[in-house]
Amino acid sequence: MVSATSYTTSSDAPKMDIPVLISGGGPTGLYAAILLSKLNVPFRLVERNMEVSKLSKALVVHARTLELFEQTGGLIDPFLAAGMPHSNFNVYFGDKLAAVLPVLKNKDSFYNYGLFLEQTRTVSLLTEQLESLCGVGVIERGWELMDTKVVELPSGQSWVETTLRRAKVGTNVVRSEYLIAADGGKSVVRHKLNIAFPGRTLDNNIILYDGHVDSSIPLDTLTVMNGDNSRSIATFPLEEGRTRIMLDNGVLSPEGHAAQKSEDLTVEGVQELVNQIVGPNIRMKLLDCHWLTYYRVNERLAERYSHKNRIFLAGDAAHVHSPAGGQGMNMGLQDAHNLVWKIALVLHKNAPRSILDSYELERPPVADQIIKLSANILEVSMAQDTFRRVIRRVALMVLPYILPLMPTGPPMSMLKIRYYENNINKRHEHQPTLANGFDVGVRARDGDLALVSTPSNTTTTTTLRLHELLTGPGIFHVLVFTSNMLTTKGTSCTSIKGVATTDSSALFSDIHECLQRWTAKWPMNRGNKRANQAMFQVHVISATLPLLASEEKVYHDVTGCAHQKYGVASKGGSGGIVVLRPDSYIGYRVQGASKEAWKDVDGYFREILL
Repeated sequence: MVSATSYTTSSDAPKMDIPVLISGGGPTGLYAAILLSKLNVPFRLVERNMEVSKLSKALVVHARTLELFEQTGGLIDPFLAAGMPHSNFNVYFGDKLAAVLPVLKNKDSFYNYGLFLEQTRTVSLLTEQLESLCGVGVIERGWELMDTKVVELPSGQSWVETTLRRAKVGTNVVRSEYLIAADGGKSVVRHKLNIAFPGRTLDNNIILYDGHVDSSIPLDTLTVMNGDNSRSIATFPLEEGRTRIMLDNGVLSPEGHAAQKSEDLTVEGVQELVNQIVGPNIRMKLLDCHWLTYYRVNERLAERYSHKNRIFLAGDAAHVHSPAGGQGMNMGLQDAHNLVWKIALVLHKNAPRSILDSYELERPPVADQIIKLSANILEVSMAQDTFRRVIRRVALMVLPYILPLMPTGPPMSMLKIRYYENNINKRHEHQPTLANGFDVGVRARDGDLALVSTPSNTTTTTTLRLHELLTGPGIFHVLVFTSNMLTTKGTSCTSIKGVATTDSSALFSDIHECLQRWTAKWPMNRGNKRANQAMFQVHVISATLPLLASEEKVYHDVTGCAHQKYGVASKGGSGGIVVLRPDSYIGYRVQGASKEAWKDVDGYFREILL
């Protein structure tokens, strides 16, 4: 057994056992491990439970998470093959279909739906991907986290010491540079660090049922049924023809909740409650039972997400809320995606540790919004009083006409999540701030492009989406929008509205010069001789068919929509450069694509990197 020790000088500091320790083998921990593996960061993943839970809480992977899976590489195809895409909710009042709501549909993503699959299947797919990268046994099961702390020396050096225990093995201490705590809503890490978890526990009495159901109305899509008894049920299709039922059984006092035991629930008792809601004109017979339990909603947000920039909470360890909207698992996956590339930059000595401050700045405000969204959905859907039920019915009459008008779709798709100006999201010091949809911190939008064949300068039949250019974690993608400046060659640089223009010869000279300098200064994996992927990729997007003198890769924005989505004029403009962070949010942007603009981009990288 190795015990924790007191250290006084940097020369006393022990060798680290592993750069990153991950506690928790659920979706958040697994995804963090996948990203670390792809970024060549050694890690250790420990999980207390010996087996994966057979119960599925989360059911949907939303559009934004699917985009991130695509950009990660190796994930999107298995998920699309396993899941069921759904975008509409059928809403009944009594036995009448009152509305069909496109609550998961959007116009701004290739994934214009929610992908439904059980959490057990999500865990299985993530595990398969991780094991394909690292080998079977990479998830170390049976390890219980007993304690953790950050050790700090007067010299400023610090690291994490985590005490683990396993039956028949005993206790040992793992020393790591960082700890990602993805150990769930009852997080031991959060508890040991005395991080408060304020919020509330709701009095709603919810029953969850999984099983086969014989119904006179279709249950192969998302369905909500509002009964005359002021109660409601929501149904969700599962694998193997099963159905998830979330039943609103009113409210109980804390004492009433404490008196309830899930083992006392019976299929016959739930059947009676279902009959009372759906009424005599709808048949909904519960045929068997895969899972039956009470569910009590907690809405809580950790007081802080990081501890001394060494230990980070992610997923349910940082935030919990109701299942309404299906946001929880997606939030955890996006926590991991936001955090891991920053840790990798620091460990590869390409960025200062202060870049990790942005995790605390960015993710808690998003969780706060999601908790409020989920609470509002739950409150409206399970309203007991007459007034709010009337409001709900009126809203359902108009929402089918309003939701299709929202470009990014309803907020459940998570495409509207954005960050704000901070130490990695930098606005240009002298140029005007653009509208919110184009500002730093917003999600990189997709668009249709065509690859230009050079030197014949014709549009090929090779068409692709802008997001397909962004594959590969840990990469800064630099989008160069050239408006119609590349339609002639050899023109002298002028200016448009005070912003210098460029031509194809000068542009590609500047690009090659910058890429050479950046790659030399910031290699993807410093010290790793096997590293063969650059940390920077530049993509030139022209609104008109360019004339090129040499073999250069250019993408033709045939309709000009990609320019429009990034706030750049497609005709008569000076173009613009948009820097996308490795998690595909805008980190920086500058008007123009001249040498001066590239100097500004270079200055941005020098400011946020080492």
